[in-house]
Amino acid sequence: MAIKSIELKNFTVFEDFKCEFSPRINVLIGENGTGKTHLLKVLYAFCNTSTRDYSLPVELGRLFNSNPTIKGILNRNPNEDIKLKIQINGKKYDYTLSCNDDSARYSGNGSQIDEEIFSVLIPAKEMLSISNIVRIGDKYKRTLAFDNSLLAIIEKAQNLNFSEPPKLAEKILPKLEKIIDGTVFVKESDLTFWVRKTDGKEILFAMEAEGIRKFGLLWQLIMNGNIDEGTILLWDEPESNLNPKLLPVFVEVLMELAKNGVQIFLATHEYNLMKYFSIWKKGAEVAFISLRKSSGVVAETADDYNLLENNAIVDATIKLLEDDIMGDF
Repeated sequence: MAIKSIELKNFTVFEDFKCEFSPRINVLIGENGTGKTHLLKVLYAFCNTSTRDYSLPVELGRLFNSNPTIKGILNRNPNEDIKLKIQINGKKYDYTLSCNDDSARYSGNGSQIDEEIFSVLIPAKEMLSISNIVRIGDKYKRTLAFDNSLLAIIEKAQNLNFSEPPKLAEKILPKLEKIIDGTVFVKESDLTFWVRKTDGKEILFAMEAEGIRKFGLLWQLIMNGNIDEGTILLWDEPESNLNPKLLPVFVEVLMELAKNGVQIFLATHEYNLMKYFSIWKKGAEVAFISLRKSSGVVAETADDYNLLENNAIVDATIKLLEDDIMGDF
């Protein structure tokens, strides 16, 4: 299962956008406001329409607009429709979205994805430590401006674990368990997340360092089958609050997932994360995708970040070195 390409017209920051993807690992790079998170969400929305009863307009509304009274937020040009095209497993799907002036809801027409696509979107905001938020009513969720990407990750993580680790996890779980010094479990009484340490102590997930929670979340999603062969994993800024010393382990785990048939999309601002993917790819299919604004957003793709003409992470690193050498501060 793999997403091969996407085309977006008149959608949020994308005026006329085209991008092809690696079937294994895709590293999205770009300044703030170039649409990295939006791209992850629209890919996730397409995947969700294949496994749920939601239509694409409804799913996009759930992911982008926590307040359904706000009209036309997805249209870059409010007077034109949105056009979306995606290619998955050799099949192309076209969709058109329209927003009536008298309604905040979008309507659409297009080809429905006819096969199940299992996916996980991990947002930049850590959510498992506040998992009780899923129990409040929809009215209050909208007041808190929690879009569905923030709530869905809690629900996926709360799924029951397998009694035995899946085959994909043989080389991965020991690495994760070493980092978190234990395993993750969900208390049935209140659906909160905990870590059972190797010495038997039970620690509330919220009491762990946030960087450690990332490895705990990954452990949980693997153990309950949400990340498995054929899954599409989308992760927004996984490096946030992560100790740089843990980045090599993190990259090693993701490379192993990709080797076992998980297609991965990462949006990052971290030089070291990008660098580790570059030096460790060892023939793996890694695409570095630079997004930049140019009357809308355009994509530039290369199999090594050094081959990109535009790379916001490298530019910032060079600027830092120049400032240090010149002593401008």
